[in-house]
Amino acid sequence: MPQALRPVWLASYPRSGNTFLRIILQKLFRLPTYSIYNVAGQNFSDPSAEALGEAPVLPGDWEDRVSNDAGSQLTLIKTHDPPRDNAPAIYVVRDGRAAIDSYFHYHRKFAFEKPSLTEVIAGACQFGGWGQHYVNWQPRTRAHTLFLRYEDLVAQPAGIVHQIASFLALDPVEDHLPSFEELQQRHPAFFRRGQNQDYLTRWTQDQMSLFNCLHGEVMGSLGYELTPAPLIEAESVVELAGSVARLHGLYLEQLSKLGASWAQCQQLAEDLKKLPLAQAQLAAREEELHWLEARRWVRLGRKLGLVDRRARPELGGAGLASESKSSTVTQTA
Repeated sequence: MPQALRPVWLASYPRSGNTFLRIILQKLFRLPTYSIYNVAGQNFSDPSAEALGEAPVLPGDWEDRVSNDAGSQLTLIKTHDPPRDNAPAIYVVRDGRAAIDSYFHYHRKFAFEKPSLTEVIAGACQFGGWGQHYVNWQPRTRAHTLFLRYEDLVAQPAGIVHQIASFLALDPVEDHLPSFEELQQRHPAFFRRGQNQDYLTRWTQDQMSLFNCLHGEVMGSLGYELTPAPLIEAESVVELAGSVARLHGLYLEQLSKLGASWAQCQQLAEDLKKLPLAQAQLAAREEELHWLEARRWVRLGRKLGLVDRRARPELGGAGLASESKSSTVTQTA
C-alpha cells in the first residue's frame, strides 16, 4: 500500500523566493521538496526543477494519499495556488513591485502566455494578483503557518534557517548554503536579481499608480513603502482590474479544456496507430478459419451436427465452436 503523505505547503506568489526556500530545505535539511506543477503523468515541467538540480516528481496519486496522521511521510510541496486545506505551510512574501516585475520577465522566458506588465499588475495572469494572493493565504494569522520575507531570505539566510528548524521541529544536517550570488551565477535565467528595484526606472507613472491603487493596502500592512505616483480613481480601477482578472480566469479554464481535448486526441492517435496491427491479426484469423473449414474432420463434424455451421472465430477468440463440441470433434477425428 502506498505510504500516506503529510503535506507542508511551500506557498508564495511567483518569483518570491520559493525556489531559494526549497534549496535551503534540500541542502541544509536534506529534505526533498515537491511541486504541484511537477507531477507524474503531466505533459509539462516546472522550470524551477533545473535550478534545484534534484527535484523529485510528485506521485500522480498524491492527493489520494494525503493524511494528517503523525506517522505519515512529511512532504514539502511548492504551490502558487490559493490554499486548498488547513495543512501547515511556509509562506514567503516579497515586495509586490519586485515580485511582479520579476514575474513579468519570467513569462517572457519560460511561460506560453506573454502578458504585458500592466496585465500582471492587474492580476490578468496565471496566478492572479499579488495582493489578492496574500489575502487568500493570510499567512500571519493562518494556523500552523511560518511567515517569511524574501528580503530576509536573501540577506539573512542563517536566521531564516533557525526559524524553519523550529517550525519543522528538525535540525539542519549541513551548515553551508550557497549565497544568492552563487545561485545567480549557476542559473542566471532563473535567479535574475536578489534585490530587484528595476520597477523604479522601468515602470511608467500610470503602472505605478495602478499598482498603488490595487496593492497599496497590502503593501502598507506589510511595512513596504510605496513609490509616490499620481492618484487615480480607486473604485473604477479595482472594478476594471477584477473584470480583467476574471476574463483571464475564463481564458485559462477554456485553455485547460482544450488541453484535455488535445490529450484525448493524442490517445486516439495512439490507438489508430495500433489499428493496422489489429487488422493484420484479424486477417490472420480469417485465413486460419478458411484453412480449418477446408479440413475433412471439420466438414465431417458439420455433417454430424457436432460443429455449429454459424460459428465464426472472433478476433482473439477460442475457436470455431464451444469447448465441449471442439473436444468431441477432436476425439472423433
